[in-house]
Amino acid sequence: MMFRRDEEERNEHIDMTPMVDVVFQLMTFMLFSVQMSGGEKVDIPPARHGVGVEENDATFLTLLKPVPPSSEARLLLGHGEGQIATLDQARANIADGVKQGRRKVILQADGEVPHGEVIRIAAAVSDVEGITVHVGVQEPTGAR
Repeated sequence: MMFRRDEEERNEHIDMTPMVDVVFQLMTFMLFSVQMSGGEKVDIPPARHGVGVEENDATFLTLLKPVPPSSEARLLLGHGEGQIATLDQARANIADGVKQGRRKVILQADGEVPHGEVIRIAAAVSDVEGITVHVGVQEPTGAR
């Protein structure tokens, strides 16, 4: 039976390179084999705690879906039956509403209007002092 002496130095080491290579290969395989899912429709529950805005206290703006070749939504003054307007005309209409005591603006948008366009219009009309901008939502069918 052979015994090793404590004085002898062990010249052994573990080479980790092959293990690291295998781990990176597994990670690469998983990265390319996993199906990325995005853009799924999300079923958002209806609002339960929101407070409505009285129509008499608000100025309405409506955004309709863009008509090709334009990529900008059409802005209407009123509940969708008004005239097509520019941002300056909308600001003037809101300023007139403020003079009459309507300090709330309800921005309604067609479902096909991009979210960025709604935000752009809301930011542009919020330049008028003394107003709050509300985004109009449609109640789900069968509610109340």
